[in-house]
Amino acid sequence: MAVLSAALLSAWAGVVALAPADAETDERPQLGWVQLAPLGVSVPGPRITPDIQTFDRAVRAGYRWGLAGGLVVEPLTHLLVGATASFDHSVWIFDSGAERYELCFAEGCYGWTERGVGYLLRFGGDLRVGFTSRYFMAWALGSAQISIAHTRLDCDNSVEAHCGRRENDVGPGLGAGLGLAVRLTRGFAIGLEGSIDHAWLDTRDDPFEGLRSWDLGLIGVVRF
Repeated sequence: MAVLSAALLSAWAGVVALAPADAETDERPQLGWVQLAPLGVSVPGPRITPDIQTFDRAVRAGYRWGLAGGLVVEPLTHLLVGATASFDHSVWIFDSGAERYELCFAEGCYGWTERGVGYLLRFGGDLRVGFTSRYFMAWALGSAQISIAHTRLDCDNSVEAHCGRRENDVGPGLGAGLGLAVRLTRGFAIGLEGSIDHAWLDTRDDPFEGLRSWDLGLIGVVRF
C-alpha cells in the first residue's frame, strides 16, 4: 500500500510539474479534463436500507484512489459542464473489534474472528455541472458505475477448508457528490471531491448484498 501511495503521489507531482503556466490573457478553450485522486478515504455510509447492514458492521474504513478523464465545456460564462469516464479502487479494512458480524457465502457463514480482506473496483461515467472562474471551480457530480467486489477470508494461516477462499461479485452502482478546486494556473487545479456511492451486488456468492460508502479524496485536475 505504501508503494502504491508513493507511486500515485509521484505521478500527481509530475502532473503538477507539467501543468501549463498559461498567461491569464490566454483565452483558448479548454475542452480536456484529466483528474487524478492519489489519496482518499472511504467509510461505510448511513444505514438507510437493510441490504448494507452487514457491510456496515464488517468494514471499518478503506483507502481509495482513482482517476477520470473526458470532455468539459463552458457554454456560458462561469458555467462548467463536463462528462468523464472514471475508475476508482477501494481497499477495505475489516473491523476486528467487539461488534460481532458474519460473512455469509453460498456455502455457509463465517464469524467475525475470521479476518476478511476485500476491495471494490468501480468503472463508470460521471457528469459534472458547476461554477468556474480564473481562481477556483466548484461542481456537483453524478455518476453511474459498474462495481466489482472481491472478498477473501484470511483466518491467520488456518488450514480450515474455508480459509483463503476468494469470492467475486459484480453489480450496478450510483453516486452523487460535490467538488471544489483552486486553480493554481489556468490549466491546473488542486482540491477535494467527496461523494456518496452505492453498489447493488447480485449476491451470487458474496457476503454483502450492497455497499454504500462516504468517499473523500484529494484531487489534481489538468485542463487543456
